[in-house]
Amino acid sequence: MDFQKLKHLLAVVEYGTFSLAAQKVNLSQPALSRSIQALEAELGLPLLDRGTRQVRLTPYGACVAERARRMRFEEAELQRELKTLHSGESGTLTIGLSPTPAALLLSPFLAHMAANRPQVRVGVELGATAVLLDMLRAERIDAMVCDARMLYEAADIETRPLAPLRAGMVCRRDHPILAHRHVSIHEVRQYPVASSTLSPEVSLRLAETLGPGGAPDQMVTLRCENLDPLVDLALHTDTLLLGVICVTRREQQEGRLIEVPLPPDPQRQGHYVLARLAGRTPLTAQDALYDFTQQCWAGFAAFNPRGRVR
Repeated sequence: MDFQKLKHLLAVVEYGTFSLAAQKVNLSQPALSRSIQALEAELGLPLLDRGTRQVRLTPYGACVAERARRMRFEEAELQRELKTLHSGESGTLTIGLSPTPAALLLSPFLAHMAANRPQVRVGVELGATAVLLDMLRAERIDAMVCDARMLYEAADIETRPLAPLRAGMVCRRDHPILAHRHVSIHEVRQYPVASSTLSPEVSLRLAETLGPGGAPDQMVTLRCENLDPLVDLALHTDTLLLGVICVTRREQQEGRLIEVPLPPDPQRQGHYVLARLAGRTPLTAQDALYDFTQQCWAGFAAFNPRGRVR
């Protein structure tokens, strides 16, 4: 059924005469009459009583007109919704964050969306990169910020690299390990070591600078993908926190956490990417995650702990 013919029927009903309705829909009166007649022929029923000066709907026409009004309303709503989706003012955005990006971005991103795009429904999934990758491929999330190394060979994933973040170890300000100017794996192994899942590159660099015992699978005694409780452990116990240094930038700026003087290694860095499925048309709301992350990330990469000389 041609929706345009239904609109013509509504015009005749709402304006009362064929002549006025024809003007409103930019048709000649004969063309409008033919459109209504074609609709009646298609339905096999009379829709208008034409025997009076004022055009009136038949009972069949009243039924068709009611449905046509609903269709017109839904068309207008569809156009409005598509417009707001395209502008990024509405829609649904579900993102995935691996542990370090979650610690850096989660709270500020949610605050940003609440303040700037309050009509967008935002969902967040937290987990290791491998788990998030499965969710992205299953289209349970729209985009993610995660460790880069697992995605380099993934042809079905579109990635946008972010600046690398320096990795190391922090502890509370009065920790006994700080009595050593140069910390070796022997000193580290005297204390609990906490970490989330680290990238393979960071793990390799730790093993090279600290020796075989410095590999995270040998050194880490407390593992959790939520960094908040690990930061709390480092603040209140002898636990050493291993990971990206800027995650605890606030605590370091306040002097509550201090970087452990591990052997220097400029290549001991975490590498992260923004990622989404390749070949898919993204909603404009996804750009909010991309824009916000890129605006923040330069500050994360530039973080310099108090008193540290580069």
